[in-house]
Amino acid sequence: MAAPKHCYRHPDRETRLTCATCGRPICTECMRQTDVGIKCPDDARLPRGARAGVMKSSQILRAVGAGVGVALAGTLVAYIILQIGFGSIILSGLAGYGAGTVIYRAGGYNGGPIAMTISAAAVLIAFAPWVLPALLAGVFGLGVVLGPLIAVAVALYASRG
Repeated sequence: MAAPKHCYRHPDRETRLTCATCGRPICTECMRQTDVGIKCPDDARLPRGARAGVMKSSQILRAVGAGVGVALAGTLVAYIILQIGFGSIILSGLAGYGAGTVIYRAGGYNGGPIAMTISAAAVLIAFAPWVLPALLAGVFGLGVVLGPLIAVAVALYASRG
């Protein structure tokens, strides 16, 4: 059984309730019953569409952490994808979708410009060690840039919210 927490608006009140959207502890006075569960007053007053892209600082930090993980793990994935040749475009799209989805979920299912920027940067960083040397050597062929561009585009799509 979880230890009781204190309401974020009333620190003197213990509670076991949390907001279904942001996860903050709330007391029975602060809770708002909605169609999708109990929410804090801040999240209950906004329709879901109005909240898309609005990330709290803790959600941004989690999304950035996921972005760092995606960039680090993605470097190996990008190397493998670029070695395959035929089919690498499809695998690049799948990798981009996975990266965007991980960052979108880590950010509390709040897509938008912040999550999209983190996703694009993470995917670009993952492909950079393998693509930058070719670009600096003057090799601008489709085989060099198409896979990473598709991965970035699909990551942006998956994290838009």
